[in-house]
This record gives sequence, structure tokens and C-alpha cells, in this order.
Amino acid sequence: MRLIVSSKDDDASQNILDHLLKLDWKKIDEWKGNPVYKKRDDLIATVNRHHIYVDDVDKELEDLLDVDIDHVVFISKHSSEAGIHSLTVHPIGNVGEAKFGGKENKVVPAAPSEMTAALRTLWEETREHGLEGEYDVSFEATHHGPYLEAPTYYIEIGSDKESWNDERAGQVIADTVMKVEENYRDDDVVVCIGGGHYAPRYTDLARNNAVSIGHMVPGWGMKYLTKDSFDEIVEKTPDVKYVYFDRSSTSGKERKRVKEWAKEKDLSVVRSDDLDDL
Repeated sequence: MRLIVSSKDDDASQNILDHLLKLDWKKIDEWKGNPVYKKRDDLIATVNRHHIYVDDVDKELEDLLDVDIDHVVFISKHSSEAGIHSLTVHPIGNVGEAKFGGKENKVVPAAPSEMTAALRTLWEETREHGLEGEYDVSFEATHHGPYLEAPTYYIEIGSDKESWNDERAGQVIADTVMKVEENYRDDDVVVCIGGGHYAPRYTDLARNNAVSIGHMVPGWGMKYLTKDSFDEIVEKTPDVKYVYFDRSSTSGKERKRVKEWAKEKDLSVVRSDDLDDL
């Protein structure tokens, strides 16, 4: 089953949830004082504090409901000082310090096919709802908590109170969450090294190439990238086959080191030209 998690301490999360609940969900239980809903193979659960600080939601819901959770989607706000209106998706975990939930030097299993499909569906829904050009659509690099063991990604509205409460954006995310399966593909999986927080190179890769994106380590995370943390990223990216560099933000020395680690894991380093077009 897929678990969708909302937070009562998050305007965007509640905005998205309101739109999701317009569909035909059935209340099946309560958890943390909030309803748990089911619709076919999907569950919705809500936490009271912000969900980046609530670990092990997958285990708790599996135990409560006696179900197997395949992957988890957190619906959330995105904050940015720039206040740019954005719709984003990203894996979670901490390559280094755990400043915003989760565990230090621990990442959560990525959901490459599901997350990449979510980005592609976001593009479609943004156009469908007339928000293209008003909202930027992109990946973000791997960051923040919570910690859990099921494959997971966040899908977010950014980056200020106006956008968090924009019902049009809430509808786009809700529609994306419910339609994402239409864009699932069985493509090769890559982990991505380097680049900016909003991962423009990897966003373009998902737009143009037949790949699914796993964990993304941004340029600011390179100082934390050791062999152990690289191994952690690889182990937590299901079915990973390739490593892809943003060469504009990684040094030759950094790439050489990562290439050696990749070779030990039988992973190939690829460029865009090595990948099939979408």
C-alpha cells in the first residue's frame, strides 16, 4: 500500500489534504488522534507536529493496520527566503548533520520511479491548471527528516504563506498524487552527485531522458560525502545502476574519488549522451 502523510502544523499540507479528501475516502481507524483514511491501495494519515520530526511512521501504521506499506509520500510546504512559487519533489535523509529531523549520516530509501513520475506528472498538471510560468517545477536535492525505512519522497508547495494556501497549487499536488501511477516507468536508476539545491541538471535529466532519479547529493553536501555515506546512498536507492555528476559543481578530484567508490559497487558513471531520450 501507499501511505500519504500530512501534517496539521503545515498550511500547504492541509491545503493539499483538503483537496485529496474531496475524493471518496473511507475512514478506517485513528492514529495520533487523527483519522486514517483508505481508498483502494492508498492510505492517508496525519501527524500533529511537522512531519520532518516524526520518525517511523511506516512502522507505526503497518503495526496499527496490519498492512505492508510499499512507499510513503509526504505532502508538505517548502520554505525559501526568496519566496519563489514552486512545486517540488525530493528524496529525504541527511548526508551529514541532522539539522532538520532524521538521523545524522542516514538517508531514507528513495523511491526513484515513483518520485520521477511525480515530477513528470507535476509538469502535466501545472499546464492543465494554468500555473505554468507562475510556479517553478523541479526536484530538490536529498535533505531533512524524518527517518523511516520504506521508500519515500516529499512533494511540496513553496515557498511562502501565499503559495502554501493557494488552492490552485493544492489541487495540482492532489491531482498529481492521485494520477502519478499513470507515469510510472521501468527505467534505469541513477544517483546524482553535485549541483544546486534545486537540482536543475537532474530536473532536465528527468524531463529529457529515460531514467529514474534516486538520491541527489548537492554541491553543499560534498564535504560530507565519504565512502561510507556514498555506500549508504547507493544502498538506499533501489535498483540503482548509474552515477551521474553535475560536472559544473564538482572538481576532478571529487569525481575521481566517487568513481572509485562507484566501481566497487559495480556502478557505471554516465553522461546525458549515454542515456536514451524520453
